[in-house]
Amino acid sequence: MKNVYLAQMSLELPGSNYYYFPYSIGVVWAYATTQPGILENYQLCNIFSVKEPIDQMLEKIVDPDILGLSSYTWNTMYNEELARRVKERYPDCKIIIGGPNTPNRSEGYFETRPYVDYLTHQEGEGSFTGLLQYFVGEHELMDIAGISINSNGKTVMTGPSKRVDLDNVPSPYLLGLFDNIKTEHPDKIFNGVLETNRGCPFMCTFCDWGGTTFSKLKRFGLERIAEEIDWMGRNQIEMVVNSDANFGILKERDVLIADMLIETKQKYGYPVLFDTNWSKNATTQLVDIAVKLMEAQMMRRFTMALQSTNEEVLKHIKRVNLKEDAMTRVADTAFANGMSVNTELIIGLPGETWESWTSGLCNILSRDIIVEAYPVTILENSEMGQPEYIEKHGITSTVLKSYFSNHVDEWQIMLTGTNTLPEEQMKKLWLWTWITSMMDANGYTQIVSRYLNKRYDVPFEKFYERLLDYGLETPNSAFHTWLHQWKGYADKLEFNMFLAGLTYSPVMQSLGLDCRQQTYQDIYAVAQEFAPNDALLQDVMIAQERQQTIFDHADTTEITLNANVYEYSLGKEELDIAPTNYVFHRAYPPKGTNPSWVEWMNSTRKNKKWQAKVEKITKKATLFHENG
Repeated sequence: MKNVYLAQMSLELPGSNYYYFPYSIGVVWAYATTQPGILENYQLCNIFSVKEPIDQMLEKIVDPDILGLSSYTWNTMYNEELARRVKERYPDCKIIIGGPNTPNRSEGYFETRPYVDYLTHQEGEGSFTGLLQYFVGEHELMDIAGISINSNGKTVMTGPSKRVDLDNVPSPYLLGLFDNIKTEHPDKIFNGVLETNRGCPFMCTFCDWGGTTFSKLKRFGLERIAEEIDWMGRNQIEMVVNSDANFGILKERDVLIADMLIETKQKYGYPVLFDTNWSKNATTQLVDIAVKLMEAQMMRRFTMALQSTNEEVLKHIKRVNLKEDAMTRVADTAFANGMSVNTELIIGLPGETWESWTSGLCNILSRDIIVEAYPVTILENSEMGQPEYIEKHGITSTVLKSYFSNHVDEWQIMLTGTNTLPEEQMKKLWLWTWITSMMDANGYTQIVSRYLNKRYDVPFEKFYERLLDYGLETPNSAFHTWLHQWKGYADKLEFNMFLAGLTYSPVMQSLGLDCRQQTYQDIYAVAQEFAPNDALLQDVMIAQERQQTIFDHADTTEITLNANVYEYSLGKEELDIAPTNYVFHRAYPPKGTNPSWVEWMNSTRKNKKWQAKVEKITKKATLFHENG
């Protein structure tokens, strides 16, 4: 029997104890076990999912005949170093690497990686199985579709990949392939990965999903899915992460899957939460599914992958399927059902300009939608990563150490400029985006920015640009030190430091607690520049500060303001300059729980649970406003 070792090292986020089952490599082996020549010739010794020092990993790999590795952006370099060290110790071991970060254009790959024997491309089930059959004389090498062969350092490629029949792919969960993982790592929490369909009909240029899994959608059987969900419930998996590219695209079917998740939680108490990539053709029908999950307390927010509000940009990235008006309809439906709404934007896509980005982001924020903004990572197999596309759009880039690094440094190619957004503008845009999204999403500036916009027609983007410049220019401001730290990252094109979140918690601690009074004084100073003679600004700032509640406030704070600035700023009432009484009810966790303020803010900012409940006292009635 030949010894097989497999590895799909999990994504590891800083400060997190959550990991993922190695589903992709697991399903590859699961399929192999159904094919001739496998079980009678091979035994699976272990599937690895948690990075450890390479020396420790080598002690766990004993007399391997096959080492199969699944490569993603967060584990590619670790995989290659592990492969090199295993080959050094066991020269006859066959090293096979696949996964989405394996280059489809593999010319020259083996010249710098002589320790790798084969690459598999796109779906790996058939090609990996074909190689195993070839090693025992049951297959011709050149008949195996979708592989690259190391021929003395030169690359030999076979024909294009072929799709596997998903009806013939067993579940790795139901085969027991992951049963030992939790036992081997009792200190770690593993998320379940649920794949219900495979493929992506959308060919976004920044993404390799369609190119990796084929564009035509294929489905797993509902019975298999139901059994996997039941496994996750029985095994007390806290979170199920759906790996479909477009959950909700098969509406009636996906409603049934949502029902399975809810029924399983009702039966076992698990899974507690469900996370997914919603369909790119966002419709209000998606909200129907999300509402079902929300009512079961498995989801609290709805996320749309808008990427940009600029129609020219959407054309450049082939995302004409989702437009801003569609987003508005979906958001309104979600709000009406009590859900918070997030949207993902990608900073600096081809065609984006300073003006289109800043106005677009602020337009979204003005609708009370939380923005999650990311830099452009140029993926190996995306259209954006190809030379023709790079030249057409004047793309500049840099190779950066990724924040996923653990034991072995990982690297990503980050876009730093285009012919419509050169590097120098990109640097400042990064700073502007971070201060804007952070200050708005965490409740520092929601009221004051909207007040200035509504009463004085001050564009959100101008307010936040001035707040950025003020923080950089004013040595004694609460923003000065950390903005210059972030500017240093931007100047060096180290955009990965923003992603890492390495400075996020300290900044929140500084602005929201340690220097809280100075923070709001600085915001007030910037607001005065736009409305120097407004006697109500101070009232606005009081409402602003009390809305972003903190734990050392009393459970309630009663305030009399000189106008209904809270309702006016949120567009709920016309301005009425008359004494108005408010009670602010803090949103901090109930007594008996004691997370730090930063932990509380970080854990609740996406659904705005940090936001105080505001009670307006009038002679006629008591009105409650619970935004988010």
